[in-house]
Amino acid sequence: MTQMTKFGLAGKVALITGGGRGIGRAIALAYAEAGATVAVTARTRSEIETVVGEITAKGGKAIAETCDVLVGDQVNELVHTVEQRLGGIDVLVNNAGGGSVISPFLDLREEEWDLHLGRNLKTVFLCSQAVGRGVAARGKGGVIVNISSVMGMGPHPLRAPYAAGKAGVIALTQTLSVELAQYGIRVNAISPGFIEVERFLKQFADYSQTVRPARLSKVPLARMGLPQDVGDLALFLASDASSYITGQVIRLDGGLVTTVFYKDNSLNSWW
Repeated sequence: MTQMTKFGLAGKVALITGGGRGIGRAIALAYAEAGATVAVTARTRSEIETVVGEITAKGGKAIAETCDVLVGDQVNELVHTVEQRLGGIDVLVNNAGGGSVISPFLDLREEEWDLHLGRNLKTVFLCSQAVGRGVAARGKGGVIVNISSVMGMGPHPLRAPYAAGKAGVIALTQTLSVELAQYGIRVNAISPGFIEVERFLKQFADYSQTVRPARLSKVPLARMGLPQDVGDLALFLASDASSYITGQVIRLDGGLVTTVFYKDNSLNSWW
């Protein structure tokens, strides 16, 4: 294996949740370009079909499968379908998630808590278990890449359920890295900071023109990250170039967390 081949995914099958846009789309494109056959899943068929079209137009291989990854039966059916169509899954990217609730903790409703913990943590449990069982049975090893957030690495007033869900992803990543190592499954997580996805761009559009410069002033690299930045790191973590890395949580934030904690000992001031 040459040095560059180690960074490729030729012959691998990858399943990417929340793959219809933003970070998920970027990871799907990066994996396909590296030679993987990609299964892209989300609830909205038109979005994942568009991503598959982008991949196939460039000569890559991909399929679109709709699934609500909050529903265990649908997840099991998804994994079965991908395995039947493409063969065993080698790489799982748990990207599906999100959260929009901004609320004082004492006003937070139970259904808001349940929704965010479901979207951001239960989905990782369901998909990792379904894919992990297949990988363990085949005995050839595999990779799980979880998408957490810098919000799971410190206090975030008004965003308790999202922060708790992403912190849970970090804890689950570290736990699975130990428990699944016996099957040759490596498990790592990426914790992005400000990434130019639809949610952040909408917030900047809704707020005053001072918000974006104020937030970026806290990022040492002085820019927002791009979805492709996450895709590149996810590719490295899925490839043989990272074969001795597991149980790690890698911040992809332009230095944000380091700077903010150094100055304020909290993340309160940037959110």
